[in-house]
Amino acid sequence: MRRAVNSPAATAVLCLTLVTACGASAGTAQSESSPSISLWGTSDPSAGKPPTDRREAFDADRAVLRVKRLGYTADAGAGTLTNLKGPLRAIHAHCTGSVDGKCVSVFFFYGNKYAGYDVTAAAQSTIKSQDGQTVTLSYPLYLPTDPQCCHSGGEAEYRVRWKDDKLVFSPPLPENPNYAAE
Repeated sequence: MRRAVNSPAATAVLCLTLVTACGASAGTAQSESSPSISLWGTSDPSAGKPPTDRREAFDADRAVLRVKRLGYTADAGAGTLTNLKGPLRAIHAHCTGSVDGKCVSVFFFYGNKYAGYDVTAAAQSTIKSQDGQTVTLSYPLYLPTDPQCCHSGGEAEYRVRWKDDKLVFSPPLPENPNYAAE
């Protein structure tokens, strides 16, 4: 037959065991700024949320790795990209393994969150400017009779902004911005 132990020493040992097993004591509060960590995944607790601090340091290494995983090679190194003003940033990249440089795309990040890209494998494009709020892109326009080397249709410019948690192109970006609408 078991007998209950009601001594203060036994109660203290039981409390100490429970506190140690749970990893916190009644007198210690967890900091509200510490992120919760999932035991079932390695996702970033802030993923999917726009950054609240516009001065957040840009993780250019992580951005370049994301671009690489999408099959592209950034045209600038992480050291250069670190200095881009934010929160909206654009990275120009070419298709990894492309030999003629006619396979490019622009990847956008809002804070450290990947926000999207312009078009899949455009023939050519240029980031003309970016100031952290607006990115200006330029695409040479090819006419149907133009050889790959030389466009004769001028250039089209598009401004990209972040609005309502998405990229907004002005004017709207066509499926293939390198070819003039017929």
